[in-house]
Amino acid sequence: MTTTPSINPLANHFRQPAIHLRLPSGGNNWPTGSLDMPETGELPVYPMTARDELVLKTPDALMNGDGVVSVIQSCIPSIKSAWLIPVCDLDPILIAIRLTSYGNDMEISSSCPKCNETNENLVDLGQLLDTLPPPSYPDLTHEKLTFKFKPQSFQSLNSINQARFEQQSLLRTISSSEVSDDQKQSEFKKLLPKITELTVQALIDGIESIVVDDVVVSNTAHVREFIDNCDRKTYETLKSHVEKIGLANKTQDLEIECTECKETYKTELAFENSNFFV
Repeated sequence: MTTTPSINPLANHFRQPAIHLRLPSGGNNWPTGSLDMPETGELPVYPMTARDELVLKTPDALMNGDGVVSVIQSCIPSIKSAWLIPVCDLDPILIAIRLTSYGNDMEISSSCPKCNETNENLVDLGQLLDTLPPPSYPDLTHEKLTFKFKPQSFQSLNSINQARFEQQSLLRTISSSEVSDDQKQSEFKKLLPKITELTVQALIDGIESIVVDDVVVSNTAHVREFIDNCDRKTYETLKSHVEKIGLANKTQDLEIECTECKETYKTELAFENSNFFV
């Protein structure tokens, strides 16, 4: 009688790491237990399985973020909780997974702002990974307060984006529906507090702590209470600073030369989960 061996004889033919990724953050800002950083400081990245590809073709899993989390943890086992990924490391992680699964080149389509010609270009993802700078979150001192900042988590970003998408969908429905202007105005008034809350929450999620008289305030409820009660100038100063941090840390735009009119323009490299892996 033949017994099944305890070790699968096919194990040597399982997928293997294709590249090793060094995170731009170096592993900083990751909550305890969310990342098992190897001694080398580089994360092994495996290509996607057939199951991973099927997960990414499920609209609901993409919309709520579960599909992205599942694929990240499948392809980079060192990541124990993909929901807690700092957003500064999210693009590099997605780029690395796509690179290992489909190769170095990614085709992007863009429209020339001068002549409207559609241009198709190839992006070298390996070169792009090598040129991503470490993220920077400079402090801000304002009115005797020192603000320290941090990247949002993927979970926070996903929740805000999901809520924003739902609000925008509702807004489009209201705008196009055959209801009276008074009814539309009423619905818009209901939406405004929700949109405002999204903006405030995004700001709060980017604040690590506030230092006042050598006291470090990192309690989220206390930070929230401060944001709700600070003056307009302070709020706008904080909002502007966080927006600048976001622009400084985003993947740089790609410079394109139009094949038709030879005009040079820049296009955003947006790694959207819904089409990035297709």
